[in-house]
Amino acid sequence: MSNPNPSPSAAPRWFAWLAVFALLVYGGFLGAYFTPVAGGSDSSGYLNAARLLARGQLTAPMRDYSGLTASSATQFQPLGFIAEPARQRLVPTYPLGLPAHLAIASTLFGWSIGPLLVGVGATLAAIVLMYAIARAWMIAWPLAAAGAVMLGIFPVTIFIAIQPLSDVLATTWVLAAIFAAHRARSSQRWAITTGVAFSIAIFVRPTNALIFPVIAVLLNIGWRPLIAAALGGLPGALLLLATNAHLFGSPWRMGYGSIFEAFDYAYFGPTILHFGKWLGLMLPALGLFFAVITFGLTRAALRARIALALWFFIPVIFYAYYEVSGQTWWCLRFILPAVPALILSALFTLDYFLAPHPRALRIASALLAFWGIGLSMFWTREFHTLLSKTYEQAYAELSQWSHDHLPANTVVLTNNDSGALYYYTSFPILRWDQMSAAEFTQHAAHLTRAGRPLHLIITEAEENHVLTQRVPASWGKITTVAQRSIWRYNGPATAP
Repeated sequence: MSNPNPSPSAAPRWFAWLAVFALLVYGGFLGAYFTPVAGGSDSSGYLNAARLLARGQLTAPMRDYSGLTASSATQFQPLGFIAEPARQRLVPTYPLGLPAHLAIASTLFGWSIGPLLVGVGATLAAIVLMYAIARAWMIAWPLAAAGAVMLGIFPVTIFIAIQPLSDVLATTWVLAAIFAAHRARSSQRWAITTGVAFSIAIFVRPTNALIFPVIAVLLNIGWRPLIAAALGGLPGALLLLATNAHLFGSPWRMGYGSIFEAFDYAYFGPTILHFGKWLGLMLPALGLFFAVITFGLTRAALRARIALALWFFIPVIFYAYYEVSGQTWWCLRFILPAVPALILSALFTLDYFLAPHPRALRIASALLAFWGIGLSMFWTREFHTLLSKTYEQAYAELSQWSHDHLPANTVVLTNNDSGALYYYTSFPILRWDQMSAAEFTQHAAHLTRAGRPLHLIITEAEENHVLTQRVPASWGKITTVAQRSIWRYNGPATAP
């Protein structure tokens, strides 16, 4: 697949050395801000699952609640888990692709360095693959380099890259599958590699299956590559189906439950506008204009235009119906695997028109790269993205204090900190947000009879609502740690 321009010249040797240096510097920058902390639901969910895999387990046994029962299993589940009291186990909610990467890296390098290598390594690999795909599609090296820069410094990429989250890794494996599919024209081994990379991409994020039409278009060069790709992806597909069956009772079920309950036509219009707004603000807007032109370049390779259109529009349209996608700027992470297609479309158009004018092409490439860097610096500062390490470290600080100061047999009543507390401590978790005030009173009485201390951990902003309406009782405040207040249960609420 190529544009109609002659084969572009090779990049000069100095560029290769500059690129290696830039990647090392950027990797160091990301590493300095990376936080391998089990924090909110996503990061704690992935790290809890990774630790299970490192121990050779798929599920975790439920901790001791001294015979406590509840009307809803959700009261026993830390964030990132599904509780199954009948089977006395906790099942990880999230797909196991990222946890598998984390488990392997952390077993080899430790639980601080391992996640960092996965997060930063996936980001650098995505940048390299972005450049490689652009070059494979005969885009001039200055434009290819600019496109790699735009993807690497995209604010959403940075936001994900410095946390143990799956979106950049999902994007990297999509890029790997598409690069291999392009190379499959020359070798059956590349066709097999396409299937392997595609299956891993789905294992990391099941909705990456949406790029199957792109893979099919690129491999539509005969039946042999298609069969080879299918064989390459078969082991991964069987592993995914078997894992789903073991964990959720059906090969076709996942930990998210019926996610389609969160999809609705009403979300489409506002979310499309949301995507367009933030893509236009965080990427060079002129470049996005050129991306639109690509689909009208009738002299360009039809296969290229079809592949780029499918790659971008299918995930974007799919997630436009999802209620979460339009909530905030970083929800663009859901369509991050489609962003390379948008950038490549812009590069394709620029190369189409500027290839006969090398100087103009180099100037345009430099402008795109520096424009993207400027936007990234602005939005990264505006959104305090690099303060994620400070915010996430609070979870670890709270958990360490709890581990060191709370009684070993305590039961912890919490919500947003439940995944982190499960990861860093051995305390059983109860979710106050999943029970009524009457149910809490019954649970507290049961634990008191069993001789189990009960402690409440909430944010300072939640104190009035939680203490008076959700868990009314006689509470004694112990201390405040990392903007969370920690309370000891002293008995039922006293009559006024």
